[in-house]
Order: sequence, then structure tokens, then C-alpha cells
Amino acid sequence: MNKNRRKRIADLRERIDIIKNELEEVMEEEQDARDNLPNNLQDSEKAEKMDDTIGSIEYAIGNLEETIENLDEAVSI
Repeated sequence: MNKNRRKRIADLRERIDIIKNELEEVMEEEQDARDNLPNNLQDSEKAEKMDDTIGSIEYAIGNLEETIENLDEAVSI
């Protein structure tokens, strides 16, 4: 791979890492909101939806981490 393509991949990897970090912040905010629900809403449909949202974001973060690892591997070959 030439220098130009390596740099493009490195730039994309950095942008993906920024997105991953932003998603982690959003997930933490949602988790804090979930943790601070009043007791009478802890087992509600709203709480369940929040849990689903947190799980989906966590899954997306895992996929982005895997993508970053793959890009790191691609530029090291």
C-alpha cells in the first residue's frame, strides 16, 4: 500500500475513533439517565427501552472497535 492510501486509512481510523468516543459519551449519559429513574419506573417499559438503547449503542461501539483494529492491521501489512 502506498503512503497516500496509508494516510487516508489513518485519517479515517482517527475519525472512527472520534465517533466511537462520542458514542461512549452518549451511552454513559443514557446509562446515567437510566440509573436515575425513580423507583416506580425502574421496571417500566421506558426503562426497558433505555436498556435496549444502551445495548444497541454498546454493540455499535464494539463494531467500531473491531473496525479500528482491522484498519490498524491493514496499514501494518
